[in-house]
Amino acid sequence: MNPDPEKFGLFLVGARGAIATTVLHGLEALRSGMPPVGMVTETPAFLGVELADPTRFECFGWDVAGDVHRSAEELARQGVLPEDLVELAAVLRDRYALSLAPGVPEPEDAQLADRAAADRLALSPADQVEALRDDLRGWLDAPRLRDGVVVYLASAERARELPQGWDDSDADPLELLRHAPPDLSRSLLYGIAAVAEGVPFVNFTAAPGPAVPALAGFARRRGVPVLGNDGKTGETLLKTALAPMFRDRNLRVMAWQGYNMLGNRDGAALADPTRAVGKVANKDEVLREILEDAHLQSGVRIDFVPSLHDWKTAMDYVHFEGFLGARMSLQFTWHGSDSALAAPLVIDLARLALLAKRRGEGGPIAAAAPFFKHPVGFPDHDFHRQMEVLRRWVDRDRDGGR
Repeated sequence: MNPDPEKFGLFLVGARGAIATTVLHGLEALRSGMPPVGMVTETPAFLGVELADPTRFECFGWDVAGDVHRSAEELARQGVLPEDLVELAAVLRDRYALSLAPGVPEPEDAQLADRAAADRLALSPADQVEALRDDLRGWLDAPRLRDGVVVYLASAERARELPQGWDDSDADPLELLRHAPPDLSRSLLYGIAAVAEGVPFVNFTAAPGPAVPALAGFARRRGVPVLGNDGKTGETLLKTALAPMFRDRNLRVMAWQGYNMLGNRDGAALADPTRAVGKVANKDEVLREILEDAHLQSGVRIDFVPSLHDWKTAMDYVHFEGFLGARMSLQFTWHGSDSALAAPLVIDLARLALLAKRRGEGGPIAAAAPFFKHPVGFPDHDFHRQMEVLRRWVDRDRDGGR
């Protein structure tokens, strides 16, 4: 029996979380004819480009704990998912729940994980990757998928030092795993498993993932696309769009302070300073790269506010200087659903990853930069320049061209 030529798998890490649950229901909504609001790949710039049909995506994945029914019900209570959609998708969630595999938790979270996920901690990193590869092979073969994409949506990881050897782009990660510590970044475990199976990997989190040279080089040699890091959905999106305005109008930004509140599972994780360090650094780095002013005072703070649930709020204050030293300010508040902002981008990135693979492109895909706070392979954080690069990259495939 041959694979379905139009059926693709979305293999979600953090499969019971809010973003993955929103992706699952969003795909069902698209199948029922709801408009693809928020999807970049559905804008006019992508007309005539041969992209995977999102209505033909099927979701699978891993998680260490949780319940997808509860996640959906909570998102409906918070006004993120339509209640009728959640009711109609109950059978879909049942099938999805049965297809999930145990994830690999961080060692510190063993007591919080399901037994099957905790059991995977007893395996060596090499055996953990082999178990993840087995999961991928099973999902790809059982429903006869044409291809798939692994998307890393796990809660924020703790910051850890990169073990020796992983900064070498010529190194073989499969060999490095033999001596890897048990707390090796989970983004590397899933990334290696995906690339080893020839499946594109998208890192939507602040974890190192494809920014690690050993994984990026491995993907390049294998001809497998890797995209990341750290999805850009709210405050940082605004920064990368607004900061170039100040720069190009020659208005000197003296200070840019940001305060963020988030109430979902990721917000709870970011309450741990060891988990928040990467996210905060990525949110602050974009200003320094765009404005190139050593005297710029900037800072970002993230607080966990449980009552907000999936709704995140960012308040920014920009103090800038104009002609003849006149001092002025811009203040804005961004309030949005974390999952509703992220889910369409996850679908976009899966489509772009599959396009890159069809073209034979391996390693970090620089054209995906507009989607990330810390884009791998593209150092320019100017959102407008990033979009121009993406449009030029897409134009190469217009009207089905190769």
